[in-house]
Amino acid sequence: MTIKILIVEDDPFIAMDLQDTFEDAGFHVAGPAASVKVGLELIEKEDPDIAMLDYNLGRETSIPIAKKLDSKDVPYAFLSGQVDRVVTSDLSQERHVFSKPFTAAKIISYMRKLAELKTA
Repeated sequence: MTIKILIVEDDPFIAMDLQDTFEDAGFHVAGPAASVKVGLELIEKEDPDIAMLDYNLGRETSIPIAKKLDSKDVPYAFLSGQVDRVVTSDLSQERHVFSKPFTAAKIISYMRKLAELKTA
C-alpha cells in the first residue's frame, strides 16, 4: 500500500527536499502546499493518509490545516525552525514537532508509524 502524505511548507527549497525525501522512501506526495488555502484544497482533493505541516507559513500558521486534518482523523506532525514558538494548545491532542534542520531518516520513520496507526 502506498502512503499518501500531504506536505505543507512555504520554503520552496525545504518543500522540494521533503518531497524528494518522501518520494524516495516510497510515499505518494500531495503538494507541497505553501499556504493554508492550498493546503485545505489539497486535503479535499487528495484525501491524504498523513501530513507534514510547517507550523509557520509566512504571515499565517498551519493550525487551520491541522484542525481540518483532525476533523478527518488524518494524523500529522509539525516541522518548524522555531520549535519554541509552536503552540499546539488549540488542537485536540499534542503533536510531534520536528526541528529544522531535520534528519530524513527520523522523519520517515515517524511518519511511517503514523500511517501504521491509521491503518491499524
